[in-house]
Parts: sequence; structure tokens; C-alpha cells
Amino acid sequence: MGFVSQALVATLTVVALTSCGSPAQTSGSTKSATSEAPSTQENESSAGKIFVIDCNEFVEQPQELQLYCADGGHQLSKIMWVSWSAESTFGLATSTKNTCDPDCASGNYDVRIATLLLAEPIETSDGRMVFTRIALKYDRPLSDGQSEEYLDLPTELMP
Repeated sequence: MGFVSQALVATLTVVALTSCGSPAQTSGSTKSATSEAPSTQENESSAGKIFVIDCNEFVEQPQELQLYCADGGHQLSKIMWVSWSAESTFGLATSTKNTCDPDCASGNYDVRIATLLLAEPIETSDGRMVFTRIALKYDRPLSDGQSEEYLDLPTELMP
């Protein structure tokens, strides 16, 4: 199934779930205070789990996600996950992206609804599984005409 088909399925599922009054599935985040290897207890608690890195922490099914850690120029918020598995995840979110027009310091923001696909998990140096790619499909084109975006995700915590 292609990304657009998966995105449509994810969107329809989210609409169906929210119109039936079912709460969105969310879970807390697993934080790591330093970039040092986690303790044995942390390794055991993350066994079988899959994470995404939100700049300086490992998170599972985040409600918010910072995509541009250096300048905060692209955030996802109000994330509703339709599925979360070790192979890929699907969800819907509000995307807020700096247009950097005329420059990033004084740019405006494109706010769109986006369908999310997280994929291509790898094992980190400390043994956790993390997603390495995100595909975004916007409900309408951004001000630069872009309607889809594919980004690499961090695979290690920021120092």
C-alpha cells in the first residue's frame, strides 16, 4: 500500500474514532537525562518498544514532536496515533512550520493538518529501537507549494 493510501486509511480511521467519542491513544514519554547508556532497568523497560527521538528524549507515541531541534522551526502538535508498531506508525497532527520568508527570524508560520508516517526503525547504540524517517502529507499545500515532505529523524539524543 502506498503512502497516500496509508495516509487516507489513517485519516479516515482517526475521523471515525474521534466522531465515535473514543479518546486518542497516547502514552507518556520515556526520558533519558543524559546521553549515557541506560541502566539495566531502563533497557528492560524499553525492550520490545519503539521510540522516536524528540531532540533530547526518547518518546513513545508523543502528543508533540519537534522536527527541527536546532531552531524550533517545525513542530507537530495534537498528534493522534492511529497505529503504533515496531515496523511503522500512522497518525494525524497539526504541523506548524516556519516559512523563513523573508528570513527565519521574522518568518511566518504555515499551519496545516498533516498525516504522519514514521518508518525505517534502527537500533541505537544503547539498544533502543527508534524510527529514522518521517513522511508528512499536508491537507493543503504549504506557502512554497509543497504538499508532501520526507525527513530524516535523529537517531541519537542531542548533546
